[in-house]
Amino acid sequence: MLNRFFGSAMLLTFFITAPLYGQVLNVESFRTEAAIDTTASWSGETAFDVSLSKFNESVFKLGNETNASYFSGKHRYLFLTSIELINVDGASVISNGYFHLRSTFNENKTVSPEIFTQYQYNENLGLKERYLAGGSIRYRFLDMQNIRGSLVTGAMFEHELWGLEDGSTVEKNLLKSTSNIAVRGQLTETTQLLLIGYYQARPDQFFKPRVTSENQLTMQISKYLTYRVKFTLTYESEPIGETPDLIYTLKNGLVFSF
Repeated sequence: MLNRFFGSAMLLTFFITAPLYGQVLNVESFRTEAAIDTTASWSGETAFDVSLSKFNESVFKLGNETNASYFSGKHRYLFLTSIELINVDGASVISNGYFHLRSTFNENKTVSPEIFTQYQYNENLGLKERYLAGGSIRYRFLDMQNIRGSLVTGAMFEHELWGLEDGSTVEKNLLKSTSNIAVRGQLTETTQLLLIGYYQARPDQFFKPRVTSENQLTMQISKYLTYRVKFTLTYESEPIGETPDLIYTLKNGLVFSF
């Protein structure tokens, strides 16, 4: 059933409560939406969000998210992108996005190696650029009919450039460990729950991490219509500049699939 979600054509968001854009890209939420196949196949999802409002100011918002997956029969390749732009009276005030590539080899096996790379920016947070590249090992510790779980651990090199309010910049080049645990359960025939936790830290400051938790509930309304609720919470133990240490995002949406 989940491969239909990943192959959806459009995501219509009813409302978004998001003081800040999360810093950790949750790749596992896209992976678990794509069922493990036994033959070569493509699947994907693209979403567009456009809005225009006028009161005291004209506010124009444009967003696009595209996720594609290719499974060769043994290996899976993920390509994830997202871009969002908010324009107020002709001036761009918020722009953020990411581009992520990941390869998982021998995905059907209990233990699977991975490599990945990512580019990210977020003007709202003051993050001018973030490049990262690394590798990890995926261990599928649970594989039952109604519940599946995986544990991933690895390392990555991360480059960041931050712009502060006083006009100065801060550059960071760090080696970090990255780990996550994901569990997906089929609550009923039409309802699924996804729980994911991320832990990223420098090896020499392992107990000063970046921690992210995501809970996602998906309810199938009909063959082509699905309702989805997602809450994400991120804690940064050493935020840069005026960036808060706690970031949260709440999204409700309808997914139209075919």
